[in-house]
Amino acid sequence: MPENAATNENTAEDKPGAQDFAHIGDSMSTWAKVVNGIALVLLLGFSALFVVAMGSLPRIDGRHPVAGIQLKTTITRDSVGIPKIVAETRHDAYFAMGWVHAQDRMWQMEAQRRLGAGRLAEIVGEPGLASDRYMRTLGLYRAAEQSLGALSDPTRSALQSYADGVNAWMSYNTHRLPPEFTILGVKPEPWTMADSMVWQKIMAMTLTGNWQDDILRARLARTLDAKRLQELFPAYPADAPVTLSPEGGKALLDLPPDTVRPTPASNVWAVGGARTRSGKPLLAGDPHLGFRAPILWYLAELEAPDLKLAGATVPGLPFHLIGHNGHIAWSFTATQADTVDLFVEKLAGESGYRAADGNRPFLTRTETIRVKGKPDEVLTVRETRHGPVISDLLAQGVAGKDEVVSMAATALGQGDTSVQALLLLNQATDWTGFTKAVKDVQAPVLNIAYADTSGNLGFFTAGRIPIRKSGNGTVPMRGWTGEGDWTGWVPFAKLPQSLNPKSGVVVNANNKVVGDKYPYLISATWSEGYRATRIRDLLGERRGLTIEDMMAIQADSVSLQAVEIKELMTGVEFRNQRSREVAQKIAEWDGKADRDRAEPLIFAAWLNRLNRAILADELKDSFQAFERVRPQVLVDILTRRRHWCDNVDTPEAESCDELIERSLDKALADLDTTWGNDMKKWRWGAAHPARFEHPILGKVPLLGGMADLQVPADGDDFTVSRAAYRVEDNATRFPQIHGAGLRAVFDLSDLADSRFVIATGQSGNPLSRHYSDMLPAWSVNRLYRFGQDSKRSVLILERGR
Repeated sequence: MPENAATNENTAEDKPGAQDFAHIGDSMSTWAKVVNGIALVLLLGFSALFVVAMGSLPRIDGRHPVAGIQLKTTITRDSVGIPKIVAETRHDAYFAMGWVHAQDRMWQMEAQRRLGAGRLAEIVGEPGLASDRYMRTLGLYRAAEQSLGALSDPTRSALQSYADGVNAWMSYNTHRLPPEFTILGVKPEPWTMADSMVWQKIMAMTLTGNWQDDILRARLARTLDAKRLQELFPAYPADAPVTLSPEGGKALLDLPPDTVRPTPASNVWAVGGARTRSGKPLLAGDPHLGFRAPILWYLAELEAPDLKLAGATVPGLPFHLIGHNGHIAWSFTATQADTVDLFVEKLAGESGYRAADGNRPFLTRTETIRVKGKPDEVLTVRETRHGPVISDLLAQGVAGKDEVVSMAATALGQGDTSVQALLLLNQATDWTGFTKAVKDVQAPVLNIAYADTSGNLGFFTAGRIPIRKSGNGTVPMRGWTGEGDWTGWVPFAKLPQSLNPKSGVVVNANNKVVGDKYPYLISATWSEGYRATRIRDLLGERRGLTIEDMMAIQADSVSLQAVEIKELMTGVEFRNQRSREVAQKIAEWDGKADRDRAEPLIFAAWLNRLNRAILADELKDSFQAFERVRPQVLVDILTRRRHWCDNVDTPEAESCDELIERSLDKALADLDTTWGNDMKKWRWGAAHPARFEHPILGKVPLLGGMADLQVPADGDDFTVSRAAYRVEDNATRFPQIHGAGLRAVFDLSDLADSRFVIATGQSGNPLSRHYSDMLPAWSVNRLYRFGQDSKRSVLILERGR
């Protein structure tokens, strides 16, 4: 027993006793309290954050007394958040449009007006400076303000009613602002008419891209002979569709911020009643712009006395840009008219420049740019008779000694009535009213397809197209000679137009709009005709066409570019067995850029490698401008200009066949690295997602996963379902960053049956169920009929103090 006792005692020394447990218990209790306290604080913090965040969602039910409304106005939203506004006065209709835009997209509107006014640095600091300098130099917001005086009273009244609605929403929701305002510590200022006007100026610059090729030509002219330069900028092919038959440098190219970098494209077509099941026209449109979350477009219906509209709006403007009004329907594409010219100006002393009639002083103005967290920056802007001096934005010289570069652009016009054209277009009831409306379009130049309930269809290229004294504006002109000066505009009556063409079909996909005998220069360069050709082929001679047929054409993913070029790439004797098999696979491919297939991925990787192998050696730093494949240039090289295939940096001569083979081998090796060596698992959709990034919330931890959106996508840059991409990860990933953010189809036999879809959702708030709820439907091109479901919410705005 003593043994046992000793043993027990020894054991007791090795184990904690009751007193020790008490100390440990006290210690654990203290830590538990600390942990529980921290957890409680975090829980309360997250709860408060959640309450604040959820409080940013708009009120969409009940009655709301509002100062500024005249009579009771009803806003009914359907299951995907599309509002229908029913008002008893036009003032209230536009007021309510401002209200719903602010409810759902106030941050988008704020960012848009700050971009146009050159005021981004105020809220984001130094990263916004380059954009602000560019915008202040162009003077877009000043031009917007100065254009207000050119508008009619009804247009100004509508813009003011809209601004009143935006401001009313802000005054009642100072604590319910979107999360971007809270994150950046910004309070929105009152909305003004100029804030609405500046969007049109931004879009006019975005849809005008010819001047970048002008710079590129001038830059390449220094290193390439004239013949080779012409081969890089070939004329529009004679057999490509025509809608209506019978010194600078890299620094200048990089000046425009990404948000306004020219990226014009779109599809529109209409077929007459003789070709449709209903006996009345069908019209389909899908404008193509850069992808963002949320997408640019916002769907809405509006009813007021003598006004009934349905279709797509842009937050910031009260008018429908694409839609129908119960009588007519319309949609548009960018003409890509040459409406921007650059002029090299000779300096005359420190404060002037030379002109044909003598020296002139620069007009100067001072712009003060506020920068968050930094001292203000003072920018002196010089202007010539042609326009602002954009080369002052660059530290290095871009012209010769004692020279600067100025820009002339229709978008900089200070008496611009283009926004007024939208109001008149919304009210037009026939072709006469339509043509009266488009007469007010100045910038950008647009191709507008038209159809009406009487059975007419038409086409009009509207906007100001400059007539030049001499030359064609394809390179920067000498400003001191006057040779490139604008002497006027193409007369309105002579602009390309057609009513009820004999073919019963109108098609435009940014292709050439007139034949070579047209007496005026619209553009020296046009987009490839692949999309327009494919649309015409799909329409063919078919009869009994329906809305569903139009939607199917919008979703078509056959790449005629791939069909043409792959024939030139697969006729080579490949030495490698795998390369032979892959080339055969591509040769047998039908060109359908389907998300579930491997061929589009292989072709894209191969084509990009080949394009680089052919052009990069001679173009050097300018190759970036040709990284997006220019099919006509590549086809010419592979058929009749094969001298381009010889690498000028090597002593031996390379053939096109050699480059084709090497490029395929390299592409396959790269794809193996990124996607694994089992080709059966490769998918175009995995490498080519449609990507919608939120410029602010996408960079915030945790929120980024909610704010940035993506979905596998079909198509490429040349399919009707356009899916332009950026090349990433050694040419093995090709995310879609540009395309049809909106699709619409109008049935003129029953306009209430018209269909629409946008790429993301109605809301700009990632916490809203309507932030991305249209993305799945957009991905498979399923369009919505307005009012197709039962009422989900009703908000009544009524007169209040």
